Amino acid sequence: MKKAMLVPMFFLALNAASAADINWDELEKKAQQYTGELEKKGNDSGSSSGSSSGKGKGIDLVLPGQPQGRTIDNTAPTLSEADKRHITVHLKLANRHFSRKNYPKAIEETDLVFEREPDNASARFMRAVIAGRLRDHQTAWFNILIAREKDQANPKIDTFISKLKTVAPEPTEPVWVQGIYRSIPISGCEKAADVIERLLLDQVSHNVTSLQTGDFTEEADKTVMPLQLECSSPPDKDAIVSLLKKSAGGEVTVKSGEGNKLDLSVTVKGFGIENKNARPVSDLQEFIKDLTEEVDVAISDTVEREAENKILDITYEISTRDFKTLNDFLRKISPYATRFRVQSLRLAFITGSQSIIWKCKVQVLYKVS
Repeated sequence: MKKAMLVPMFFLALNAASAADINWDELEKKAQQYTGELEKKGNDSGSSSGSSSGKGKGIDLVLPGQPQGRTIDNTAPTLSEADKRHITVHLKLANRHFSRKNYPKAIEETDLVFEREPDNASARFMRAVIAGRLRDHQTAWFNILIAREKDQANPKIDTFISKLKTVAPEPTEPVWVQGIYRSIPISGCEKAADVIERLLLDQVSHNVTSLQTGDFTEEADKTVMPLQLECSSPPDKDAIVSLLKKSAGGEVTVKSGEGNKLDLSVTVKGFGIENKNARPVSDLQEFIKDLTEEVDVAISDTVEREAENKILDITYEISTRDFKTLNDFLRKISPYATRFRVQSLRLAFITGSQSIIWKCKVQVLYKVS
């Protein structure tokens, strides 16, 4: 069953479409006509200025083709005054709940801090302490390592790390993806999406114009992700493989790598494919509507298929300004999905502009009530 599901996206005031949707032949024809009219006017006036041939002054018209890549800026975003006030207020509330040992509320407040500043050292330190008190040593390490990276001279962080080492060694192969400030993945699908996000944040991916994944397979506590990259110029194969190995925590095999294409098999270590604790969702349409208003994505089409055991298989066509935003959307879906997969991404222009977006296809298997 196929449904059209048009959802407004605040970032994309225009309808998201690729440059291929524009009639470039017609546009070029009009440009040539315009240029010819200018030349005719120049000849009629008898002016030879601006042209050695005596013709009128022409114009340089550059027509955009398919995007050849994108600019990657990893500098930390500047916090506005509103952001700073938001962080200050919610840190104070988090400290108040923490002092009263109301840890669930403290966690909620630090989550609000992370929405504006994901690597906030004070909030990460608090989360590490809470996790330590709850004997969740993996979460404690995850947060304290982010805090240490942000605030390396803080003696309180060093003291906490020393104490944490007495009950749990520092992980040499963490299951989370370093550099991605999300909660620790709970499935191979979540970690695979984090691996893709990490790749697309690195300069090595600047010339990637499309990405596809094949069906995931499972091997013990590992998820194997077939990954195909297409670039506008020959990719830096060694750098991409090294980055993927580090972020996925497993082996990366190059199946083929000629020209501008790279065909890989990425082993995502630490998790099986499925979220075995997926919660049922009762009103999926309303859930997605609310979610697209919260997260800046545009869903242009959906395809639904009833699966077995109250599982609903839906494929979304989504436009988004960057992969991080898409991953925000997937992380909010994940608690209700037994599995999901980013099937494809391709760079595209917004209609009538040079602004670049990702056009994506995502498959989600929901648990329905």
